[in-house]
Amino acid sequence: MQVIILAGRTKALWVPAWELADAENIDELIREADKNGIDQILAEVRYRGDALYFPNKSDATFPNPEQRSYLLKNNPEFDPLAYLIEKTAGKKIQIHAWLTIFVTTLHDQAKMDSSNVYYRHPEWVTRDYNRVIMPHNSYEGAYLDPGLPQVHLYLLNIILDIVKNYPVDGIHLDYIRYPDTQFGYNETARNIYSFDVMFEDSRSWQYWKEEQVTSFVKKVSISLKNISPETNLSAAVFPSIETARMKYSQNWMRWLKEDYVDTIYLMTYTINNGDFRSILEKISSQELNDRIITGLRAWHTGEGYAAEKINDKIKISRELKFAGISLFSYTGIKQNDYFKELHIK
Repeated sequence: MQVIILAGRTKALWVPAWELADAENIDELIREADKNGIDQILAEVRYRGDALYFPNKSDATFPNPEQRSYLLKNNPEFDPLAYLIEKTAGKKIQIHAWLTIFVTTLHDQAKMDSSNVYYRHPEWVTRDYNRVIMPHNSYEGAYLDPGLPQVHLYLLNIILDIVKNYPVDGIHLDYIRYPDTQFGYNETARNIYSFDVMFEDSRSWQYWKEEQVTSFVKKVSISLKNISPETNLSAAVFPSIETARMKYSQNWMRWLKEDYVDTIYLMTYTINNGDFRSILEKISSQELNDRIITGLRAWHTGEGYAAEKINDKIKISRELKFAGISLFSYTGIKQNDYFKELHIK
């Protein structure tokens, strides 16, 4: 695999799973990316405990039991990830496999395969402080508990299986966190915690949860670089350093400083330009801008959001010398015909 070294700033695009369900959609995606100066596609090939590729395609070193996505039910022989890689060969477009990590279920249970890990291993699902299992249709879907070694191994094998079988330029981790502060009370996880930090105060629980997420990221980093040193490892994170840690156990600044990830993508989806600048200026004080991509909102939900406001944020990001921008998402751009007015190049 040849990793493209991009001159200047990255111009990335998050592409949701439903945009990758057939060859025609992908052909259109590549045409639009090429025409509009996009040099990195973050392709969501693991949506909710499923696969928009063929698990263990030719090398089964890392067991991957996940089912193919319901999005491919009418196209059972199609391999979106392989097709995307093939069709961008020779173009200055990197392909990063975007993977939803701890979230594993759809809200619509009728679309979920019976082999989904939520059904196969309910004992791995996180629970709230009342010890109630997280429902499949809450939050973004039910989360596997980050405090369980079995969950770490299961997810690590999936990531490494993709790297082993597909020449991707990067692995992009999403939902690499707890769903909220009241979760993490899986009985086995609590027993492990009690063994690890007996007799410490309540802050130890918060710190322990943070360590579980960080230890998983570290495992991925070490294993990934052993197999494919040139493959970029990145994560999508909440932009507030404090909120990310206190609410979601997501210490992404440590991941950067200790080189567990190569790149961070900030989910800076605020509409207000002043708030956007304030968030970025606070992060700029850490002097890691050259490894941070600013994720920009590229959708609107009825209140109106002009392309001009996205262009303003691109200017701010470049002014503050961040490594690039990433647009969320391709679906929003298509729905609002944003490409005609965006100043990406």
